[in-house]
Order: sequence, then structure tokens, then C-alpha cells
Amino acid sequence: MKIHCTKQMRRLAALAAAALLLAGCGKPASSGSSSGASGSSGSAGAAGSPADGWKAGLAVLTESEAGDAGGEVHTVAAAVVLDEDGRILHAVVDELETKVDAAEGGGVTLPEDLRTKRQKGDEDYPLKAVSAIGKGWADQADALARHLEGMTAGEVAKLETDEDGYAADPDLLAGCTIKIDRYRDAVAEACRQAKPL
Repeated sequence: MKIHCTKQMRRLAALAAAALLLAGCGKPASSGSSSGASGSSGSAGAAGSPADGWKAGLAVLTESEAGDAGGEVHTVAAAVVLDEDGRILHAVVDELETKVDAAEGGGVTLPEDLRTKRQKGDEDYPLKAVSAIGKGWADQADALARHLEGMTAGEVAKLETDEDGYAADPDLLAGCTIKIDRYRDAVAEACRQAKPL
């Protein structure tokens, strides 16, 4: 069962990275001076392309909390696209939160529902209904990702949280009241692991 969970997160992370790549590569070129003949075609990797020097990174981090008869496993996946200066153009995070119970005979029992928080949505992960800011988990995670845009791995790693893992920045707290320490760490690691596209 542990292997299945790992495969699930690898699949999620690969899909997130692919989605980021498609979203990043599909962005229109920035409006600047265009030299060269109009209507001329060039390859996607031609010099001066907006994607020159871009990198993509992926990280999956897992933490566990043991209890008397089981525990919880938190697996966070983060994918990023970085510009030529190593600054975040786009990021996405997700989390698989699994409760593990000890079974008779020394085994462990995993729940049947192995969907991530993003996959569950507002219906099956109803944070929006109890949130002080009226936003669901995905909306808040996306607010964090937007806040991180333009930052480097080092800047992300220095993002301050309180002792419970909540954002210390009041601007970020306005759109994201969930604990961010795991997501921050995963995004910083994804930046460090980034490879050229």
C-alpha cells in the first residue's frame, strides 16, 4: 500500500508539471519591439524566444505524524516553471493527506479515498464553508502560488510563518489562511530541482 501511495503522488506531480509546462508555453509573447520580418516563422527554441532559459522543477515531500494506533501521512507535491533568472513564473501545489490505522497482525490500513485536496474540491474537502475568508483549499493554495511568483528558491525558503505554520505576511493572509510551511518548503525544493526545458 505504501508503494501505491508513492505512485499516486508521482502521477500527480507529473501531471502538475505537464500542466505547468503547457500553461507556461501557451502564454503569449510579451509585447516588445519585434525585430525581423513580420510573418516569418521560426522554431520554438529560436533565440530571443520568451521561453529561452526557462526551467521546470518538481518536488514531492512527505511528513508523518505517529499516533497510538496509526498516524497521518502528509505528502505535498509542488511544480514550478522558472524564468531565465530562476524566478517563479508559475507554481502549483497539492497535498495528499492520509490517515493510517494499525491493523491486526501488524499491518496497516489505508483509507480507500486517496484523492488529493485539490482533487476532492469544495464538495469533499469543504474548507470554504468554515473559512474566515470564504475560500476553499484550492483557492487559498493558488493565492499562495501567486504570492510566490517572481521569487527565487532562496526567497521562497525565507517566507516567514508563525510557530504553527501560518503565513506571517498580512497581504498573503488576506487570501491564504491555511498552513503554508509544507507548501513553501516543497516549492523551494522544486525550484532547486528545476532543469532546463
